[in-house]
Amino acid sequence: MTTAVAAAVAADLTARLEAVRSAGRFEARALDALRAFLTDAPDEDLFRTSPLRLAERYDLDEHTAIDLVLHATRAGVFDFDWGVLCPGCAAFLTTRGGLRSLAVAKHCGFCRIDAQGSVDDNVEVAFTVNPAVRRLRFHDPDTLDARHDVLTMLFSRSLRYGQVLHEPLQSLIVDVWRLPRGDTPDVHPITLAAGRYVLIAPASHSVLHLTVREGTGAPAALAVDLLDGAFIPEDVEVAAGAVSLQVRNRTNVAAHLLLAGDPWPTREQMATMTPYPQDLRPFFTGKRLITSQAFRELFRAESIPADEGLQVKNLTVLFTDLKGSTEMYERIGDLQAFALVRRHFDLLRGIVAERGGAVVKTIGDAIMASFAEPAPALEAAAVMNREIRQVSHAGGRADLLLKVGLHAGACIAVELNERLDYFGQTVNLAARVQGFAGAGEIVCTDAVWNAPGAAAVARDASLSATRDEARLKGIGAAVPVVRLS
Repeated sequence: MTTAVAAAVAADLTARLEAVRSAGRFEARALDALRAFLTDAPDEDLFRTSPLRLAERYDLDEHTAIDLVLHATRAGVFDFDWGVLCPGCAAFLTTRGGLRSLAVAKHCGFCRIDAQGSVDDNVEVAFTVNPAVRRLRFHDPDTLDARHDVLTMLFSRSLRYGQVLHEPLQSLIVDVWRLPRGDTPDVHPITLAAGRYVLIAPASHSVLHLTVREGTGAPAALAVDLLDGAFIPEDVEVAAGAVSLQVRNRTNVAAHLLLAGDPWPTREQMATMTPYPQDLRPFFTGKRLITSQAFRELFRAESIPADEGLQVKNLTVLFTDLKGSTEMYERIGDLQAFALVRRHFDLLRGIVAERGGAVVKTIGDAIMASFAEPAPALEAAAVMNREIRQVSHAGGRADLLLKVGLHAGACIAVELNERLDYFGQTVNLAARVQGFAGAGEIVCTDAVWNAPGAAAVARDASLSATRDEARLKGIGAAVPVVRLS
């Protein structure tokens, strides 16, 4: 890179980070950490990275790192991909259509299984630096080192494959070559002994399983098509000896091909080589992304499948209601009351966002919020009540208090009025539980109270817990709840 080009790139990054700082009101330490990451980290650390890795490397709060990366993505510093992780080998199966295509099963060519995306469990959201900010070898197939980069391209970057997977696979590589773009078949002659092999196009995660047999009358030539994400056919047989591999590239870019095997591990052997999920570091899940306030505000174009919605296995839903607001409008007038309600909304939105949640919508003077886990939701509820009390006392209105209800469980994520929303019994129950709460009180179900860290949150907030049973409209049996005040 010439001095002039380097200076232009540095100026571009400075301008983008200034936009991030202005939009997100981030402290200088966080922005300095991001700049250091973008300029000093090796290429492979900036390819499909995670905000959790940024937090680890520079000792940042995870919520800050997530918001920072999302604002940086909005400013063009990063691009992000949704990937379904194969349950057999942790391959990162890119989902080109984002949220809209998560309902469609993704095929893992290694394990030869279909992987269904679940935003709770096996959908990872990963971020790659934009080439305008810093050009990586991963941006251009011609600059890739297929031998060195094959694992980086194929597997989740959260997988600690290390020597367990890297050395065995490296020892199996037979040949590497470049496949030019175009419809003319590329003919690659090679001599193969009997055994099992795979032909891999790492950039598109396309895998062809090749069985080579002695004296079976199988053909000595093989003709296949490379598509984005697959070889056609996927499983073939040829005769041992001199083999002519004819590959027609039907993608729109040149590709590197890597032949490995002799023999390639069976599915069972691959499972022992890939210590997944035991050796998968915590990754940035799809659920954690969609429950982020920054994501809701910055990426409204990311939409849910229109027909069936998106299943979320476990979401924590929080509802609030501002007790005494109706009387307040009568007492101090519409303008002052509305200003106070708006201030209360801003306060609650900030509390929710600081704990990794998102305000889904406002309903009158109430809010509905979502969280990936129960403990941060309960912490948010405790802070909400404390802060609203302080606002009320400061304004001489001690009767202005919150009622908060929480429940956790399965629900359906949908797109409503061009915004992400949630429906289902979990949402209904959370709303009903909120109605069971008294002024200044938090009521949660056992699904929240029994979750890891929830009781500790209540203890740290000096909340007293009382068991109760709630008879709720539309719910047949009494619901065990915990009152916190």
